[in-house]
Amino acid sequence: MYSAKEAAEITGLSTATLRYYEKESLLPPVKRNVQKYRQYTDEDIEWIRMIQCMRMANIPIQSIKEYVSLLIQGGKTLEQRYEMVQEHIENIMGQIADLQKALALTQSKLAFYEKILKEPLHQDITYAEEWKMFNHGGHV
Repeated sequence: MYSAKEAAEITGLSTATLRYYEKESLLPPVKRNVQKYRQYTDEDIEWIRMIQCMRMANIPIQSIKEYVSLLIQGGKTLEQRYEMVQEHIENIMGQIADLQKALALTQSKLAFYEKILKEPLHQDITYAEEWKMFNHGGHV
């Protein structure tokens, strides 16, 4: 069993976030000790890690709530959960593609800056000149 502080340290979340996850029914109710302090189990920590993973994938809280609700209901919701996970994979693949495009553009911009910094008069380049140079492969 872990206290809220220990669970926060293990997961890297704040205790406020852990309380929020419980309040929003993103995880089953956490057991309390006689002093009414939350006592997290290893299973609770795994639930929290699952939620963290879903949040990292930009899955909305409402979708996570729906998924958790279906999960708690057991096998009769397996097909619905399967479809949800399929949809999440498609969304994640789209995010990866977008991030790859952003990375390529950022790397291109970095290479452009490396080239420009070698120019003796690089401090005199205006924004408009830089923009034109970048969009024409480094040539004015």
